[in-house]
Amino acid sequence: MKHKLLFFMAFFLPYFAFAQDNVSVKGSVIGAVSNDPIPGVIVTVTELNRQVRTDADGIFTIRNIQPGKYVIQLNSVMITPKSVSIEVKDLGVTELKPIRVTELNANEDVSMIGIIDAGMVDDDVETSGQDVSSTVILSNDIFLNKAAYQLSPARFSPRGYNSTQEVKYINGVEFNDQNRGVFNYASVGALNDMTRNGDVTNFTAPSSFTFGELGGTENINMRASTYTPGGKLTLSYTNRNYYLRGMFTYSTGLKDNGWAFTASVGGRYSNEGNIDGTFYKNVSFAFSAEKQWLGGKHSLSMVAFVSPVQRGQQGSSYREVYELTGNYLYNPNWGYQNGKKRNAKVVTAFDPTAIISHIWKINDNMTLTTGVGAHYARYGNTALNWYNAPDPRPDYYRYLPSYFDNEATQLRYKELWRTNQTDFTQINWNDLYLANANHIRNGNGAAVYMVEERRSDLLETSFNSTLNARMSRHFDITAGVGARYTQSRQFKTVADLLGAEYVLDIDKFAEQDFSGDPDKIQNDLNRPQRKVYEDGIFGYNYNLNIYSLNAWVVNQYHSRYWDYYYGMKLTYTSFQRDGKMRNGRYPDSSFGRGARHQFTDLMVKGGVTYKFNGRHIINANISYGSDAPLPNEAYVSPRITDRTIDDMKSGRILSADINYIFSTPHLAGRIGVFQTNFYDQMERSSYYDGIEGTFINHVLYGVNRIHRGFELGATYKLDDHWSFDLAGTVGEYYYSNNPDGIKNSENGKIVEKEKVYMKDVYVGGVPQIAGTFGIRYFINYWFLGANLNGFARNYIDAAPLRRLASSYTQVTPYNQYYDAFKQLTTQERFPAAYTLDLSVGKIFYLPGRQSINFNLSLNNVLNKKDICTGGYEQGRFDLEHPERFGGKYYYMQGINCFLNVSYRF
Repeated sequence: MKHKLLFFMAFFLPYFAFAQDNVSVKGSVIGAVSNDPIPGVIVTVTELNRQVRTDADGIFTIRNIQPGKYVIQLNSVMITPKSVSIEVKDLGVTELKPIRVTELNANEDVSMIGIIDAGMVDDDVETSGQDVSSTVILSNDIFLNKAAYQLSPARFSPRGYNSTQEVKYINGVEFNDQNRGVFNYASVGALNDMTRNGDVTNFTAPSSFTFGELGGTENINMRASTYTPGGKLTLSYTNRNYYLRGMFTYSTGLKDNGWAFTASVGGRYSNEGNIDGTFYKNVSFAFSAEKQWLGGKHSLSMVAFVSPVQRGQQGSSYREVYELTGNYLYNPNWGYQNGKKRNAKVVTAFDPTAIISHIWKINDNMTLTTGVGAHYARYGNTALNWYNAPDPRPDYYRYLPSYFDNEATQLRYKELWRTNQTDFTQINWNDLYLANANHIRNGNGAAVYMVEERRSDLLETSFNSTLNARMSRHFDITAGVGARYTQSRQFKTVADLLGAEYVLDIDKFAEQDFSGDPDKIQNDLNRPQRKVYEDGIFGYNYNLNIYSLNAWVVNQYHSRYWDYYYGMKLTYTSFQRDGKMRNGRYPDSSFGRGARHQFTDLMVKGGVTYKFNGRHIINANISYGSDAPLPNEAYVSPRITDRTIDDMKSGRILSADINYIFSTPHLAGRIGVFQTNFYDQMERSSYYDGIEGTFINHVLYGVNRIHRGFELGATYKLDDHWSFDLAGTVGEYYYSNNPDGIKNSENGKIVEKEKVYMKDVYVGGVPQIAGTFGIRYFINYWFLGANLNGFARNYIDAAPLRRLASSYTQVTPYNQYYDAFKQLTTQERFPAAYTLDLSVGKIFYLPGRQSINFNLSLNNVLNKKDICTGGYEQGRFDLEHPERFGGKYYYMQGINCFLNVSYRF
């Protein structure tokens, strides 16, 4: 592997020669009314597809540009987009007059606050939800710009990609964790002002800081010198997961001695959110320092931040429960204890992060950016656990009227649900304490009921170095290397014994099937029959040690009419499980270091652009390569064994798109078509099998999917007051083959390999048709807006258990079960739905550089109770009673309010 990396870098090093060119353009961007400089504005040279950004003084410089006429586009979350024609002189520096733009400070925080995350559907900590982030910074792409804000409540995802295909950087250092492949948005919660600046690369387009990813990349710029000097105080109210938010940020700007400092503190709070039983407690701190010397040739920055949070979660439930209670925001996770609401599912997260980054401007044509980042993530998610006792969850399917065949029993249970008696419809904490007390009185101090905390901790360090070089007027090269180490710790602890004395560390599911084998039931054979007390580790305990190295290069060529790029990336990945317990079901493959899994992957990409002129462009992109499987999905049952599927290999991805981009003085936008083929992917679903009476890990491998569709984004500016936006997509995301699957139970009883019929099943949990139409009106710094949003072709996530090959052999079109079988295997499709969002804002300018920004937004105004934001099929399969086993769902709230006031000075 070392030889491959050395060869790769040596092959491209000869390209890194110095080139000189002395033609450049310098300009500034200021507010039309305030006359204040506007930092962070993206300045794009349309013909060259080159971007620079205004600094803290609103100044930008475009270097090494060929003489001639160009169109530059200005875009930022702070301004109304604007196009300007410029003419570049033959020699020296072309000085532009200050460009005046309309500021949009009032709308800077209009985002969907506290949207329920898709991951909250799962009980398992490995897929538990995080805070949903507001967009760090908008890209120039109008379709992505509009869809990101307006369609996110319906869990819209561009092109159906998941979050593992979107990579986030901070100061040039990668921060998607290596175990699950996602970025932890909770780590920057309530630090909006610190994370507002950055660079975005859409999909696989070339980037200045990374090779690029299928779903796009973002580099959050937290260097102290990039923040506008002065302070900002923000207060917000919303009726979502939390009610109150406060933030204060102050920046010195870049001083004459080359130093710059920025600090921010924030917090979010709700004693109870809009959903019963939820709460939110969060406080955040960030500090950034930067030193520049030799006229800015060198810059060294340090940033540290932390955002600890504790929140009570909402749970998904059955349609039957929502209809019986008449409450589409029903939350099964809470109950009364001593007259107060207590939530059984509480997330506690703590993720301190530090980054050191150095920028070396070697000359006007070459810059080297190097950074090192480290963070420790403490993530815990509590849940109820029980032993030899009835299921304490109020919406357990055996407590629903539809479970019973007797009509009188059905009526009695319907009455209990409809009258909303909380000792029945919610968790009965008093009964749980009473059951443990009775156990103690009978001479047994072991817990019947308890609260456990499932921990998923992470220690990660990352290194990235990127070289940007302009070789000539027409030729650019960007190259980089990266190295990462991750230790992911997975275990669970005793959070609350509910009055009991201890918990016995045995597996209750294994005890049902192997009651005569005392070794099988042990979670740790090294310490059999162990009594575990509060805060002690039990059940499972293992580490995943993950290493990766990568090297990449992208070459770009620019001319008057044609641009093209090509690049490649080589990645080495290694991971290994290190078990801390010898499990009784897998005594030979659970304890100690397991097999090391190693992958070498190559990704190539390219693209071409034809420019009819500065306002009409055709662009095409293609990429192909492989990605190593995520450690989180690679193991069959990682909690209890090191086993993986046989011949585990990297998945492959082929993606292509063609786009027409237009930009006229009044109308701008993009029309595009795309197709992405996924090959040899792995997916793991975990569920409780009520028939087998055990917890199941079901791994599908050799999975193929196709994502294809059409995208449109456009904005029309009628005049200085009126503008109209349109963005929409029609997609088709589906499984294109029948993969193999392996079903493994945690009680050690079931290990089955069987084909799963997934061909032509739609990818669930994301609307495949979605769109928004918006109207904006601006006058005297009043902002008014309305958006009508629609989404359709949204399917529930399919359960592999319902589509096993053996199940198909048991049913024919001629027997009595055929209709029930069709009902159980037909994928549920949610009805089409629409929402209306309204917003109003105002900027009040005060003497000097002071201003007060006010904005109010109301989202989902036309929301209907049957608008579902996601769900999944239950794994159980009963041909006798197919109606009992529908899916679990979330439903969107009614009117969501967000009020924000900020004061700048």
